[in-house]
Amino acid sequence: MTGIPVKESSSVLPHCHALRPLDPARRVLGSTFRRRWFELWERLSLRSRILAAIVLINIIAALAATAVVVYDARQAAQAEMAASMRVAERLVHAAVERSGAGTPLTALFRNLVLELGQLRHVRILFADSNGALPSLLPAEALGTAAGPETRVPGWFTALVRVDDIRREMKIVSDGRLRGSVVLVGHPADEIAEVWRDTKHLAIIALAVNLTVIAILYFTLGRLLDPLTGLAQGLRQLERGQFRHRLSRPQIRELAYIADHFNALADRLRAAKADNGRLTRRLVSVQDDERRQIAAELHDEIGPCLFGMKANIASLDKLAAEAGGKLAAPLRERVATLGEITDRIQMLNRGLLGRIRPMALGHVPLAEIVTGLAADFERLNPQTKVTAVVGPLADSYGDSVDLTVYRCLQEGITNAERHARANTVTVALSECSGERGDGPEALSVLCLSVRDDGPGMARRAKKGLGLTAMEERVRALGGTVTVAGTPDGGTRLEVTIPLAEAPRGCEPGESHR
Repeated sequence: MTGIPVKESSSVLPHCHALRPLDPARRVLGSTFRRRWFELWERLSLRSRILAAIVLINIIAALAATAVVVYDARQAAQAEMAASMRVAERLVHAAVERSGAGTPLTALFRNLVLELGQLRHVRILFADSNGALPSLLPAEALGTAAGPETRVPGWFTALVRVDDIRREMKIVSDGRLRGSVVLVGHPADEIAEVWRDTKHLAIIALAVNLTVIAILYFTLGRLLDPLTGLAQGLRQLERGQFRHRLSRPQIRELAYIADHFNALADRLRAAKADNGRLTRRLVSVQDDERRQIAAELHDEIGPCLFGMKANIASLDKLAAEAGGKLAAPLRERVATLGEITDRIQMLNRGLLGRIRPMALGHVPLAEIVTGLAADFERLNPQTKVTAVVGPLADSYGDSVDLTVYRCLQEGITNAERHARANTVTVALSECSGERGDGPEALSVLCLSVRDDGPGMARRAKKGLGLTAMEERVRALGGTVTVAGTPDGGTRLEVTIPLAEAPRGCEPGESHR
């Protein structure tokens, strides 16, 4: 009796081709993929990035565990098959030695089936001397029964990839070949066992990982919530809301950040308050200087011009009485001096109006606004100017009153000169608003100038008048907005907070 050795399979490594450089199209596709991947990664939040990193680590760990499981399964299957084949060979030798030469071949095969039927990893095939299967053998002897292998996914079996071991043992009696026993080592049982263990471990690992990810999701949300609050706080500081404060978290490092954020907000608020006070003081000083200059022009130059006109009238009378050859030249010179004096007087009045309207501080603000609108309509009959004035105080101080006057003057002038509007609507009233550095409500003076012109051109540059108006309004802590209206016109919105603007005269100032 001889055995047939196991046939060993061999694989031929493919020829390695020389490395070739990638073509430009593939390089472009790779660059585009990397760019999109980085853009997607940049859009993820910190919590999403941490969870994505953990999931990636789990995937790498799962791949490594799969490689280890496949390697161990291959080694275990080969070891189990070799051991089972050795046991099967010994059992076949023992069964043949116990049976005599006169034992029917069918009975021998049946005994071998009974002895080897429960042996794992081994399938038995029988053949007589002619190579045909004897009759009256149980179906198990064929070794064709489908074992647990049918319950294992094909991809797992392909990963393990253990080849069958086949050995043929010939039965020889009295020098004559009676038949042969073919033992086939089949790894299906071992692979099925490994698959069952791997599947159970994978289910447990998946459940544990999902639980861990869920716990991390909520835990990171609690831990990173102060950072979200910090981001919101920085946005509030960017908008000038310096009253915003962060609650102190329990985490020491984040509490340190929150404390410094609150300290920074306090300093920014104090700096903004100081800048506001200095700016308002500067505006107040400028207005005071303008008022003094206007008073000097009115009280000093005005009487001088009046005296000049009186003396010119006297000279004209004397030249008429004197007669002679010098009378005509003197009267021409006197007329010229009169014209020059009238021009100087007109320039003085215009300068007074530009420096500081004399009605400010003497006439209620509502009357000044309606009077300015009426003056524009009288000087420009083609444009109708309508003024809607709500309840107002008589005065809000020289700085605020003069700012409202200049904004209204600039708004109506732009509507008439640039927009060539047919109708201009002016609205001025007190309304409620919010502080620039906090949510507290305060009174705000709201001025609106709206026209029915063609609207603002795109990318239109601001003129000097609008720029100066914005600087003056911002110095008082207000805002200026110029935008188009749905019906095609232009709307100028000016808001000036009144909480810190004293009504009436500035301290230490008096109206002349």
